[in-house]
Amino acid sequence: MPPKNATAAATDEAREVVITRVFDAPRELVFKAWTDPKHVQQWWGPHGFTNPVCEMDVRTGGAIRIDMRAPDGTIYPNVGRFREIVPPERLVFTSGIENLFEVLTTVTFTEQRGKTLVTLQARPISAPPEAAKFLDGMKDGWTQSLERLENLLSNTVDREITAIRLFNAPRELVFSMWTDPKHIERWWGPRGFTTTTQEMDFRPGGVWRHVMHGPDSTDYQNKILYREIVAPERIVYSQPPFESTVIFSEESGKTRVSVRMVFESAELRDKVAKEFGAVEGLQQTLGRLEEELSKMSDEFVISRTFDAPRDLMWKAWTESDRLAKWFGPKGVTIFHSKNDLRPGGVYHYGMRTADGNAMWGKWIYREVVKPERLVFVASFSDEKGGITRHPLAADWPLEMLSTVTFEERQGKTTVTVRWSALNATEAERKAFAARRDGMKQGWTGTFDQLEAYLKEAE
Repeated sequence: MPPKNATAAATDEAREVVITRVFDAPRELVFKAWTDPKHVQQWWGPHGFTNPVCEMDVRTGGAIRIDMRAPDGTIYPNVGRFREIVPPERLVFTSGIENLFEVLTTVTFTEQRGKTLVTLQARPISAPPEAAKFLDGMKDGWTQSLERLENLLSNTVDREITAIRLFNAPRELVFSMWTDPKHIERWWGPRGFTTTTQEMDFRPGGVWRHVMHGPDSTDYQNKILYREIVAPERIVYSQPPFESTVIFSEESGKTRVSVRMVFESAELRDKVAKEFGAVEGLQQTLGRLEEELSKMSDEFVISRTFDAPRDLMWKAWTESDRLAKWFGPKGVTIFHSKNDLRPGGVYHYGMRTADGNAMWGKWIYREVVKPERLVFVASFSDEKGGITRHPLAADWPLEMLSTVTFEERQGKTTVTVRWSALNATEAERKAFAARRDGMKQGWTGTFDQLEAYLKEAE
């Protein structure tokens, strides 16, 4: 009979991660980047993560504490200890989320003609079943961390355009959206663009030739050369004057996509950003991908980038008097607006249509994460704050789960709204799916009103 811990040991061994990467930097500098907290703080964790706390007692037995802050604001307290330190050749340390799991990591540093070969081996040594969702993403997490370290060492930050988005879809599906011509043509490029594929040879060394048709009818010839493909984890391609790396990370059935474009020079990066709106264009492209994926699921998604700071956007969505000035479809006015902004609190509002009819609605807040995210259950209502049916569609779901996220980049804010039917019957789910065009039209009008309000707001 095998020992009781045989299965756990086999599982841990199967999750072992080994990664090698050559850095164009001397070994002493690379070793310092791993052992100086002010450097580690800049690269530790996947793309989009920050480390508000980074404390390291760099000696054998010394403690490590790094509080990793995810893009959604969640803090993951990472703790561990150094087991072995051999400057500048080798580090051995433990790390993991406090009271959940522990990983033993060995890092070796080998000099190669002025460059440094880093070999990382990470193996879980304590991992209960509930830690699986974290450990399954360990390879992607370390891969992205090493990319961030490479950025720090090569000082490419001023040459980059980056974006990160979490998609409510499995990784294999999201990956296929980048690799199948019939999918990619539906979402590639900023809003208003369409794409025609002339040739797509998806393999290392293969080429994707396509034409992007601009909203002014201008055609843009494009050629992408695929340099590296690791399905369904990673795509690296070049499209002079930049090279792009796209990472697909699985997170509890969802997929985090990280896009990093590195230009030949900071001047070229700034020129492309200014003349072609590349920063906002990348956000719009990922927004279109999210909307396309939502058509394949039970979720409706729409997003828009506004020329307004996130703090102002947050106020527009959470202050009663501001909401009354823009919320709702075109042609309606808000005559009642009362907001209790807290988990469990209610926003209750009354709208009047152009023909004089009154409609009521309410939100019951589930999450309030200032200034990043609102999650609430939306319903039609009455003057007393009850829950009622849609006045014009009896088969519409009684409750809608709504998630609104606010992402700031260079003074602008991307707002993404996700809607899904909550506790719905089969008939209600079908009604929701059948009215996607109406939802898009309604939210587009609402966003138009928000955009107009923000131009005058303070």
